[in-house]
Amino acid sequence: MLKKLRLKDFKSFVDEEVSLAPLTLLVGANASGKSNFLDALQFLHANSFDLDLEQILNGEPRASPDAWHGLRGGAPETARLGTSRFTIESTWSALLLAFDPRDLTPAQRFIEQPPQGHPIDLSHRMTCRTVPQPLLEAERLTDREGRVTFETGVVQGERIEVPVPPPLFGEPSEPETRLLSAHRSPLLWLHLAARSGEIVLPSFALSSAFTQIKFLNIQPAAMRGYGRRGAPLGVDGSNVSGVLAQLCDEPDAKQSLVDWLSEFCAPEITALDFVEIKELGDVMAMFVEKGGKRISARSLSDGTLRFLGILLALRTAEPGSVILMEEVDTGLHPTRIRLLLEYLETVTREREIQVIATTHSPVILQWLSPEALRSTLVFGRVPEREGTLVRRLGDLPHFDEVAQHTGIEELFTTGWMEMAL
Repeated sequence: MLKKLRLKDFKSFVDEEVSLAPLTLLVGANASGKSNFLDALQFLHANSFDLDLEQILNGEPRASPDAWHGLRGGAPETARLGTSRFTIESTWSALLLAFDPRDLTPAQRFIEQPPQGHPIDLSHRMTCRTVPQPLLEAERLTDREGRVTFETGVVQGERIEVPVPPPLFGEPSEPETRLLSAHRSPLLWLHLAARSGEIVLPSFALSSAFTQIKFLNIQPAAMRGYGRRGAPLGVDGSNVSGVLAQLCDEPDAKQSLVDWLSEFCAPEITALDFVEIKELGDVMAMFVEKGGKRISARSLSDGTLRFLGILLALRTAEPGSVILMEEVDTGLHPTRIRLLLEYLETVTREREIQVIATTHSPVILQWLSPEALRSTLVFGRVPEREGTLVRRLGDLPHFDEVAQHTGIEELFTTGWMEMAL
């Protein structure tokens, strides 16, 4: 889980640091910096790929559906206007793997071995310049006690000094450094090039945390076709019928899904059924209404499909996942927002995942638990200060007192939150 994030000269941020909760909503006016905040997390996520900084910021040149498209604005607009470098610091509660890496092949280490072990707090800092080309200037990883896992040294042209970690097993050896390309983070190299092929466990834990950042962008139009059992849910919600069919093979899971949908939908959903084309392996979800009418996924409303996509994405996310969403309440009737918030708070607590989402709806704040409400982040721009300001709602002056007497909706619609920054 992401516990803290500090952004220095990143897009609209001068220097802001905030703590995050398992469910963290981002509120603020348009162009106040909420999407820039999510872009910083997308940047960290992309550093778990085999990409250099040029590709991370500007996108991959190959034109394919799964190509990385870069950050909004690309390298020229990643560093704050008037600056040429940015720093992102993050603190994570990650899983320190418990297995002996000598017992596994490289493929097993990354593909077959599921994350397991005990939580460890890690602090990561990364400084990059953006002109004349994107380059890494410094990177550092420490644990809760401040012990350094790795810290890059001096930049020499387009290369950077990286210390070779001592072996985890066997005899210690003299410390040494390598000159690596400054065009990318050394995190992947630390996995693969530690002595004797052994994994540097804290680095692996951090890179695994970066990998588990997912940007969910549910698109109802992508959810109306046939799906396939065993295939994952797409970040746009595609293959919803296949994922539903797979989950409904377990009676308890099926009943739980029916229960959530029956509360959300009108007319009430009483059962789930499926039409399967055995020769092709394709499946279409059928929603049985009270009274027996059967509706396919092709005919469901956009709002129902969005709710279903969010429900399934969080239901199938790996523990430790950080799910990012823009406008989490889009297409939902105000009376159904309560159900969405109930699900978000339940699933983040029970499945140990994290949700960070933007919203412009005052209704959504009204249904938050007191703890989640106080953890909501408020973004704003004020004339007296340069750049985006961000604060936890519970840290604003006199928030509890004002909210009790005025009400959350009025604080939201009158701009009190932004003024309190």
